Amino acid sequence: MLAAAVDGGAVVEQVFMSQGAAASEELQSRLAGACEVWSVDQRTLESLAQTKTPQSIVGVVRFVHEPVERLPSRLPSSGAVLVVTLPDIADPGNAGTLIRSADAFGARAVCFGPTAVEPYNDKVVRASMGALFRVPIFQYAKWQQLVSAVREARLFVIAAEASGQDVRLFEPPERAALLIGQERSGLEDIPRADIDASVAIPQRSGVDSLNAAVAGSILMYEFARARGTNTT
Repeated sequence: MLAAAVDGGAVVEQVFMSQGAAASEELQSRLAGACEVWSVDQRTLESLAQTKTPQSIVGVVRFVHEPVERLPSRLPSSGAVLVVTLPDIADPGNAGTLIRSADAFGARAVCFGPTAVEPYNDKVVRASMGALFRVPIFQYAKWQQLVSAVREARLFVIAAEASGQDVRLFEPPERAALLIGQERSGLEDIPRADIDASVAIPQRSGVDSLNAAVAGSILMYEFARARGTNTT
């Protein structure tokens, strides 16, 4: 993840390594040229880390998110664009996985709503596997801020909902904002007038629902496949 942070242009302020750290010489050299690197004992490292069995390296990186008002200027003015929006995803594992899938399937950004988990939750960061530093992250405080930004960027708002059209039969617009809600309440708080279309993943009867990260990842793949962007 530290290598991804450096490659993604994030500001790495400090790095703490235990003696005999497993980090490669190349990574250590790159970090030494970008920030302060400290050698610490294992006890100190464990006091800095948030996991019970930490790896031998801990980094301090500046926040990378931007306000959603900047979203239109960060997107290409033409061509295929997919923006993933998480209005209220609360589970950090799901959020991190969705960022990782957004990276894999070519999404241009991930937007976090006011009641969603913090993108810097330690579980989100770990689950993203470095994608947090490759996919632009945006936050918004009010739904209308997000709507204004996506309309300015000429994106169609597509909701992931069980009542939506079979995604296999859906022809996604070239420029879209995909809304993925939490499993329990879905997107019930989103004004219907702001949603242009809804899509669903067909599944066997009797199954309650898919995990939000799984469902969102499948939809991202389907959008990329339908538009021929899954290999670029």
